[in-house]
Amino acid sequence: MVLAIGAVVSEILILEGFLAGMYAQLRSTVLNRGGDLVLTQAGISNFIAVRSILPQLTRLDVEDVAGVKVAHPLTAMSAIYDRDGRKTPIIILVFDDAGGPTNIILGNPISGDREIIIDKSLAKKYGFAVGDPIEISDFTFTIAGISANSSAFFTPFAFINYDDLIDFYLESEVAADIATFPFLSFLLVDIEPGADLREVAQRIEDSVAAADVFLPDQLAQKDEAMGRDLLGPILGLLLFVSYTIGALVVGMFMFTAVRARMRSIGVLKALGFGPAALSMAVFSEAWVLTLLAIPVGIVLAIAIASVITTIAPVYLILAAEPAAIARTTLAFLAVAGLGAIAPIRQILQVDPAIVFRG
Repeated sequence: MVLAIGAVVSEILILEGFLAGMYAQLRSTVLNRGGDLVLTQAGISNFIAVRSILPQLTRLDVEDVAGVKVAHPLTAMSAIYDRDGRKTPIIILVFDDAGGPTNIILGNPISGDREIIIDKSLAKKYGFAVGDPIEISDFTFTIAGISANSSAFFTPFAFINYDDLIDFYLESEVAADIATFPFLSFLLVDIEPGADLREVAQRIEDSVAAADVFLPDQLAQKDEAMGRDLLGPILGLLLFVSYTIGALVVGMFMFTAVRARMRSIGVLKALGFGPAALSMAVFSEAWVLTLLAIPVGIVLAIAIASVITTIAPVYLILAAEPAAIARTTLAFLAVAGLGAIAPIRQILQVDPAIVFRG
């Protein structure tokens, strides 16, 4: 019983961990880029899954604002990596001296021409190693490094510098018309020491009409909210179904257990135990089984999450999040209580005379 209930708990924790991991990836995408402020195209309030194009002279305008130390350019564009009939969407981030990968686990930062850093999920999927060539839209890069924690929305990131951007646009087949692709998507703004962050943000808003200004945390929250709007209802429904299955599993086990102990229950009734005491015994058994199953479910969930992220690193599953474990424990205790209601009717109908029957 404990193993069966633990399996349902682990499935719920995997779904909870998948949601938590997706939201963490969406938040970290912009937070890992750096900068005290982030500028987007006017009207654009997300960093992921949107198209932001800033006029190229925006950087000069921003750096003229009092309190701004420097504005770092960052360009984002989507591409498809295609090899052996397998296609993978990727997001290419073009950076100068800020906004690049924050966790290079193999290789080195970009130091030469036509070099690229790819996320480990892309390297895992296609068997890439440092020094290998990678061809994107008929343009060949050399892999300088492999980074971790650089994917979001089931899409791995790749990083190149601005020295190669023009060559990539001109020589690749990424677009028939170069005018359709951005040269500047975002600006990462560092402010002068001692300057008031919100005052500087307001000055930029007032003087640069082409851009909207956000604190990195604000943009991260908007990206997370977008993820919740897109996938939250679907996964929420799956969680509801999982909890329903949990209630049915507990109910089925308790129903079977009560049926197997009819004579014992009859003896207890004959000894004077009332319906309330017997019902509480059933609830207690269901809750004890659940409390024993929770650690089993946690261990199973962590093991399954580890296997999934090893096979497909693009997914981040935070199965051991304390908040998710606490929420799942409380919810499953309630679910176990609901499941234990099923056999109560049997107990109320047990005749103490069953003890004397053959």
